[in-house]
Amino acid sequence: MLGFTAHEFNAAPAPGPDGPPLPVLLGGLGLTGRRAAAFAEAYADTDPAGHFGQALTDVTFRAPSLAVADARAERERPTWLYQFAWESPVNGQAYHCLDLPFAFDLLEAAGVEAAAGPTPPRSLADAVHRAWVAFVTDQDPGRDWPAYTATTRATKIWDAAPRVETDPLRAVREIWLA
Repeated sequence: MLGFTAHEFNAAPAPGPDGPPLPVLLGGLGLTGRRAAAFAEAYADTDPAGHFGQALTDVTFRAPSLAVADARAERERPTWLYQFAWESPVNGQAYHCLDLPFAFDLLEAAGVEAAAGPTPPRSLADAVHRAWVAFVTDQDPGRDWPAYTATTRATKIWDAAPRVETDPLRAVREIWLA
């Protein structure tokens, strides 16, 4: 099982007005030319101040996880991929480690309200926790979460209404792994 949140490092502050422009920062992360343009297009609806944090999220978490999932799928190794997309009302993002209180069923633990707000969805915690326990117990997170394969790239999207999508991270793969 591999996974990440949708906005792992989006809270990272963008460089100030005297800092390097986004194309220079993206170039430092390995994105130039058409790949940098594809990144800008893929995140056109994102506040430009969040572009640097999203680039860090993609290059540090999402792209490497996709590379591992694809390599395992090519070898027909059982693999499940998820993206935790539920956005905390605290900052409107699914940021680094927000998935953990849900996975470990710790919504009432100290500090969770500060991170996830006063009423994080219990049904989401129940579903995520159930899938993690099933995976640990049976090496399979359950029948409502199909394995990630080279043809489907099935990905569980943990959100207020959890769902499975086919290759929802194709743009990330094409930008960072091409």
